[in-house]
Amino acid sequence: MNGFCSSCGMPLKGENWEDYRGEFCLYCSDESGRLYPREIVQKSIADWLREISDGSSSADFIKRAEYYMKAMPAWADNS
Repeated sequence: MNGFCSSCGMPLKGENWEDYRGEFCLYCSDESGRLYPREIVQKSIADWLREISDGSSSADFIKRAEYYMKAMPAWADNS
């Protein structure tokens, strides 16, 4: 384990991350540690990007999430 989710980059240890699921965080995997389908993870990342934006953007957050995921090891070969 490298300390970060291979799907979204979220830290897997620290104050709130003691309960990780192998190489994926609890947002990207089910209780067994299996990675959720790409569309589910992409929507979750898009929602996170929207949440941290300044609110004035009319950006396509699904598209931004797609680009973000290309840099993640879990999705690099599936782009």
